[in-house]
Amino acid sequence: MYKRKKETDEVNDDVTKNGPPAKMLWYFPIIPRLKRLFSNENEAKLLRWHKDGRINDGKLRHVADSPQWRNIDHKYPEFGDEIRNIRFGLSSDGINPFGNMSSCHSTWPVLLCNYNLPPWLYMKRKYIMMTLLIQGPKQPGNDIDVYLAPLIDDLKTLWASGYSTKGKKACPVCEDETHSIWLKNCKKTVYMGHRRFLPAGYSYRKKKDEFDGNIEHRTMRKRFDAFSRVENLNIVLGKRTRAKNESIWKKRSIMWDLPYWKHLDVRHCLDVMHIEKNVCDSLLGLLLNIPGKTKDGINVRKDMVDMGIRKELGPVETVNRIYLPPACYTLSKEEKIKFCKCLHDIKVPSNYSANIKRLVSIQDCKLLGMKSHDCHVLMTHMIPIAVRGILPEKIRHTITKLCLFFNMIHSKVIDPESLDTWQKEVILTLCELEMYFPPSFFDVMVHLITHIIGEIKACGPVFLRYMYPFERYMGFLKGYVRNRNKPEGSIVEGYASEEVIEFCTSYLEER
Repeated sequence: MYKRKKETDEVNDDVTKNGPPAKMLWYFPIIPRLKRLFSNENEAKLLRWHKDGRINDGKLRHVADSPQWRNIDHKYPEFGDEIRNIRFGLSSDGINPFGNMSSCHSTWPVLLCNYNLPPWLYMKRKYIMMTLLIQGPKQPGNDIDVYLAPLIDDLKTLWASGYSTKGKKACPVCEDETHSIWLKNCKKTVYMGHRRFLPAGYSYRKKKDEFDGNIEHRTMRKRFDAFSRVENLNIVLGKRTRAKNESIWKKRSIMWDLPYWKHLDVRHCLDVMHIEKNVCDSLLGLLLNIPGKTKDGINVRKDMVDMGIRKELGPVETVNRIYLPPACYTLSKEEKIKFCKCLHDIKVPSNYSANIKRLVSIQDCKLLGMKSHDCHVLMTHMIPIAVRGILPEKIRHTITKLCLFFNMIHSKVIDPESLDTWQKEVILTLCELEMYFPPSFFDVMVHLITHIIGEIKACGPVFLRYMYPFERYMGFLKGYVRNRNKPEGSIVEGYASEEVIEFCTSYLEER
């Protein structure tokens, strides 16, 4: 990619090729690498595991058990009949190649995982393929389609969306029916209205003061055709002045060029790892009242008064201070210490999790430096234990049900018949949280919990779409950096060398 001669509003393809390119893209073709996999007898058997070795008892163990897999087989029977045809999952995220937490440099690898393999192998480092490496320091943003073009061409050869997740309509599932409220004192958008997912006539629908001050008459939205929303969008890529577009769809993704893309039930999977982490951070910040992370405060109490809900919790102004009445989720100093001490003293088997003891500060009553997996362990096992005896029963039970939900969705084997029950329970749990917690708690991550079960129904268990292996793999890529002036070049050199060695090793083992 080269810089344009001048920035204008006119659309033209006039570029200059003098001087260095504006961006560099490294592409690793996938077709030769698939040929190498099939050339190995053992690897070729593994690529047929989804048909030859999978247990088929009606339960969800693998992506091949999901309705989406069967739907593609039904739409394209010639593709489905050939068990050697490959099903890919694509993941991309930005990393800082220098190994620190700064966001001043963002390199974007695009990774593919192979869903033909058994679930204990497909996320292994050996079978994750880096197909693209997009140069930093700036992220590709809306122009990522330009970089994905060579990969899409290869995928189309093997075969022979651009939604804005910000603002009032941030949910990609609810889309234009996303229910959001602007809190003028907190200056943030929150996503409540989970009563719409309840059955018609449910008692919670008529309660106003306990929720957002309104009676809920809406129902869950029906499935919509995403392709019809983007079919006629014509967005010019690149940084230039564009006409203001009122549509919540920003562009027509290059993925729609794939012939099977419009037949997929789920095109972009929810990142359950980060949903769980954000919910855990919000929950701990609220319970422990951690400065900078708590969802409670003067502003949200004022917003609650403006909304006409729980007015008894409104701030009380005195001569010298503003007093906040304790809410049902407010912990005393002794209860916070008891909560932290419980987490501090928990002992787990080796390699089960990080040392939670190191994350807990009993003196300051807060947890520091938690990683995504730490939040996973806390949400699924430890928080229900730590809250026993320190909160009112109704709050404690609701938090425990939320943690139990996260525990259940991470199961390796799921009975499809139980999913409807899980969905009903989590909707009730979120409605109860709306009754007890402040509105500022309900960011879009909390709202996305309502759509996790629908994704499991379509795509199979959550662990098959974990971001943990991809995040770990990106950590390996950072280790290739030797030249800090050209970090992407170092990554490409190290990755290519490792792949050559891997192929030679497997070739010699066969001989």
